[in-house]
Amino acid sequence: MFPPRAILAAVDFSEPSRVALTCAARLAKQCRAQLHVLHAEDPLLANAARAAGIDLTAETRAELATFMQGAFPAGEWTPSHHVVDGSPVEAICDIAERESADLIVVGARGMSGLETAVFGSTTEGVLRKADTSVLVVPESWTPPRPDLNDLTGTGPVVVGLEATPASIAAARVGAELAALLGTEVEVRHVVPPISVLARWSSHAEPAQRQRIEAARAEIASAAHLAGIEPAAVRVEVGSVAGQLAEAVAVGKGRHPLLVLGRRTSAERGGAPGSTAYRVLSLAAAPVLMWLPEH
Repeated sequence: MFPPRAILAAVDFSEPSRVALTCAARLAKQCRAQLHVLHAEDPLLANAARAAGIDLTAETRAELATFMQGAFPAGEWTPSHHVVDGSPVEAICDIAERESADLIVVGARGMSGLETAVFGSTTEGVLRKADTSVLVVPESWTPPRPDLNDLTGTGPVVVGLEATPASIAAARVGAELAALLGTEVEVRHVVPPISVLARWSSHAEPAQRQRIEAARAEIASAAHLAGIEPAAVRVEVGSVAGQLAEAVAVGKGRHPLLVLGRRTSAERGGAPGSTAYRVLSLAAAPVLMWLPEH
């Protein structure tokens, strides 16, 4: 559902998760949504603490309250705290389902202690398993207007569009998000270049032009179904992940957000596509992986 009514932010007390919580709190303010904050404790640590007579859950809740004060505006109101034992991925998915969260917010790094973005992390696990849309926030993200408590100044909303139901649904949400933020929506579709031997390049050029023209017609139709004007649509040639990451480069008054369609678990075989992973690894802006309602 958009705007989301309930947002779940997962934190592990790392700086990347503080950044993600800041973004989640501001989005909750923007959407007037309920914010849930979750921390999953290591079961072995929790058991050892109980054996020693230590109420680790109570101490973690206190630490969580302090942590939220450093993630403005998360400390401005009392969101629902969830401190549970277990695997972070399972805990995030379970609490999201239990609380009917419309959106999960996680950092691109830090949730597993690994330095690599997305791959091998809790974030990757959530993208594989959660039946909820996911907003992935890079560690470098900063709010456009730190003096305010919402996402004022964010924009444009860039949509990576394909002619698929999931992508069209995501584009529709991207347009709604742009309206909510008072910014523009930009649609990008990238056509990969045809890779051929140099001696065949003269034959490849006409084929590439045909592919581009076909893509323009197809994406214009898809944008129309999403309620987006043709003037906002741009078809480019190049690396899909690289072009989309470049489209959401921060600077020159731009504080973009990228929206991509996320296929259902049945469609994606339990994982996002490799292109989506590359985009998440490269993008310097938050990426909303939108899962159509089903």
